[in-house]
Amino acid sequence: AISLDGALDVPALEAAVLDVIERHEILRTVFPDSDTGPHQVIQDAFTSLEYANADTREPAELAREFASRGFDITTQSPVRALLLESTPQHHTLVIVIHHIAADGWSIAPLMKDVLTAYVARSSGRAPEFTPLEVHYADFAIWQREALGSVNESESVLGAQASYWRETLRGAPELIDLPSDRARPLTQSLSGGHTAVSLPAHTRIAVEAVAGSNAATPFMVLHAAYAVLLSRLSRSTDIVIGSPVAGRGHRVLDDLVGMFVGTVGLRTTVDPGSTFVDVLRTVRSVDLDAFAHADIPFEQVVDVVAPTRTTDRHPVFQTMISFHGAHPTTWDLPGLAVRAHEITPDIAKYDLQFTVVEQTAEEGRGYEASLTYAKDLFDTDTAESFAVMLETIIETLTAQPSAVVGDVDLAGRGLRALPGRPAGDALTLPELLLRGAADPHAPAIVDVAASATLTYGELDRRSDAMAFALIARGIAPEMIVALALPRSADYVIALWAVAKAGGVFLPVDPAYPAERIEHMLTDSGAVLGITRGEYVAGLPGATSWIELDAVEFTTEIEAAHSETLPDAPLEFDNPAYLIYTSGSTGKPKGVLVTHAGLAAFADEQRERFGVTAHSRALSFASTSFDASVLELLLAFGAGATMVIAPPTVLGGVELHELLDEQTITHAFVTPAALATVDPAGLDHLEAVVVGGDACTADLVSRWAPRRRMFNAYGPTEATVAVTISDSLVAGETVTIGGPIRGVDAMVLDSRLHSVPGRVVGELYVCGDGLARGYLGNPALTAARFVADPHGPEGSRMYRTGDLVREDRARSLVYLGRADHQVKVRGFRIELGEIDAVLASEASVHSAVSVVVGDGVDARIVAYVVPAHGDVDITALRRHAGTSLPAHMIPSAFVTIGAVPTTPAGKLDRAALPAPLWEAPSGRSPEGSDEIAICAAFAEVLDLADADTYADSSFFELGGNSLMATRLVAAIKERT
Repeated sequence: AISLDGALDVPALEAAVLDVIERHEILRTVFPDSDTGPHQVIQDAFTSLEYANADTREPAELAREFASRGFDITTQSPVRALLLESTPQHHTLVIVIHHIAADGWSIAPLMKDVLTAYVARSSGRAPEFTPLEVHYADFAIWQREALGSVNESESVLGAQASYWRETLRGAPELIDLPSDRARPLTQSLSGGHTAVSLPAHTRIAVEAVAGSNAATPFMVLHAAYAVLLSRLSRSTDIVIGSPVAGRGHRVLDDLVGMFVGTVGLRTTVDPGSTFVDVLRTVRSVDLDAFAHADIPFEQVVDVVAPTRTTDRHPVFQTMISFHGAHPTTWDLPGLAVRAHEITPDIAKYDLQFTVVEQTAEEGRGYEASLTYAKDLFDTDTAESFAVMLETIIETLTAQPSAVVGDVDLAGRGLRALPGRPAGDALTLPELLLRGAADPHAPAIVDVAASATLTYGELDRRSDAMAFALIARGIAPEMIVALALPRSADYVIALWAVAKAGGVFLPVDPAYPAERIEHMLTDSGAVLGITRGEYVAGLPGATSWIELDAVEFTTEIEAAHSETLPDAPLEFDNPAYLIYTSGSTGKPKGVLVTHAGLAAFADEQRERFGVTAHSRALSFASTSFDASVLELLLAFGAGATMVIAPPTVLGGVELHELLDEQTITHAFVTPAALATVDPAGLDHLEAVVVGGDACTADLVSRWAPRRRMFNAYGPTEATVAVTISDSLVAGETVTIGGPIRGVDAMVLDSRLHSVPGRVVGELYVCGDGLARGYLGNPALTAARFVADPHGPEGSRMYRTGDLVREDRARSLVYLGRADHQVKVRGFRIELGEIDAVLASEASVHSAVSVVVGDGVDARIVAYVVPAHGDVDITALRRHAGTSLPAHMIPSAFVTIGAVPTTPAGKLDRAALPAPLWEAPSGRSPEGSDEIAICAAFAEVLDLADADTYADSSFFELGGNSLMATRLVAAIKERT
């Protein structure tokens, strides 16, 4: 738009506009379609000047409306002009040109020609333009002949196509910036703009850094923008689009036309690099890219072949454009002229950084802005990006040797999420006894055993067993293995170990003998408690107490009259030892102290509303630290613990148990809860999920008629460290904020706080941190790191989980930063599975992945044979000798080699899809077999139900939790 102040000669202006359209053929070219495709037709100048009165509305508003009107370039000239009159002495000329006919660099020759023509026409004569040496059509023909075709390897375009194919190979197809909304299926292109303040002193600093590094100001700003995008996206591989003038010949300088091209600038940004290092990388990238910029971007897209979708721009979703200074004001006879750009509210990209050099009259700084997609970002989010970009540019141009990952973008230094004060610490026996205030209240209902124990009975029986343990030398720091399924016996034994001052180690008797032997040997357990039926399957040299042995029952009965001495426990003594999956192929033991137990128990009691009248479910496997949650949920409030039979995994059986036992409070993993119908469970006051990601669908099913909470926490930090507020259907599912006695921090790879809503790794600190990994000081030092933000000697635990804060500063869980996964609530190191599989003689190497999520999550193992073929049945048996059932892959796929990316990393996208179906089999016979096979097909999502009569549900990809759905599906059919 051009502001015209003074006595305007309107007829002269209209004539001048027509003169310019006549001068530049491209402004009077249409592109009609035909059988052979669109072609150009040059017409006579016919565009006339439109007029509008702007005395009651802002000219900028009218100009924006005029600019937003579309073009039909098959029949209409690609240019139109509007003259707005605010007063007789103030006019605004708006010229809108379709991008097919002009680029940003066309504005300068266009303005020059319009003003030249106006001066001539206002003097009563025709303009005397310097003749154009070429027209745009001539350039197009020359370009086509000079550059050749991308299909000709020896041509310019052929060589450039090869360059871009290699340069962009393996590049991320999408940059994941912290957005306020999910990306829509189709871009609306609705955009907003926010200013980036880069005054004169900043420009001086930018130019100084450029000069001392043989770079250009554009390169410096590109490097700074790449640092911002890297920090926001937590990625080191950044692709940014940039326009290229495409006017490499002097004869094109005065020509209006679309010469600009677009290149994708792919840069590696190491957060540990200095800004000078990043700038050197950017300089090399930019020079190479600009040397290969003749190829049209559309052909680059064809060559690179990214996934094409309507929800984003291909190859890159961010853009940077830099424009040199050019005159914006002119003095004509009787007229003051000022040009200013109309910025339409359109965003072709997620984020675009635009920089224009200012003239001396304008302040000699940079006029800069960020254009953002309103589909993704709110205004305040874009404004925060602008502030971060200003900070990066100011900081790194002042200190080019500074490390780019150390620039403080959080704005307030450390952005810790503090929990409430922990309150008084208690040891586990003190905590358990606090809940036993009423000795006549029911403490345990063991459904499988049809047994009920009061708190008084539980106290007396565990006292007696504790005497037996003390007599055998059990004291603080000594580990006692509990090889029992969840049952009253297990709870009594746990209380007894705690009262004796020992450390309890849960051992699932159903685990493979090799895994149990490792746990017992690695832990150095001095004693074990079990029942006679399990002794034969318990390897190793551990001495075992058999609860049902006559000698022991006699010993216990004799001890009932004794008074148990207080165990000499300290808060930093370990309370329990739990083994979790380890990447080396062997599980690792996590030693958790008493220090954080009371705070966690108090948090649960208050948050979930547990009272002495509550009935809390015990459903978790004893080898899962959620069993500690259940223990403290009930006994921390003097409530009744209802122990589910070991055979109940979910589905109808779990629903019946919740209903028949009038459960009021339950912790259930999302995968198991997804198999249960919430109907008819109105007495269930609170359900807590955890151990895996909770889906919005699960919340919509379960939250409406009760309070529903999402608990999060690693084994290494006393079960849980954050708990959400009561979840609401339709809202974002969060893991909430820190519980009592816990501080949480979202940090980047250099342990700096990330800005709000930016993805980072979650670190936690507080009294609840475990002592570490038993017998593994190196791993302990790697995961329990010094807290640079806390008092000297303080520690924090690196969870390995990626999170971001929402606007309310609740945490949203996003997944793992490493190769750990969660399947059915169990934390699994896929490397442990790979190591076990690769130890089989017929396997050269193996890589495991998880497909699906929630209840449908399944482990798939890809194996490379050492020689010949791999016997999958034998390999499955081999896995079963070392791995628990939840870690045995549901499918095995034989591959020739593990696919890798150009960077040498596993290329997960190149792994073949698993074949869940059996290769062949007998067709079902009779109504029962037909019903079962149909249920197989439904639950396992198999294509055909006619060949599975002799197939194993588990070999077809099923797991024990999916079996609960299978039972329900069979019942529907029989």
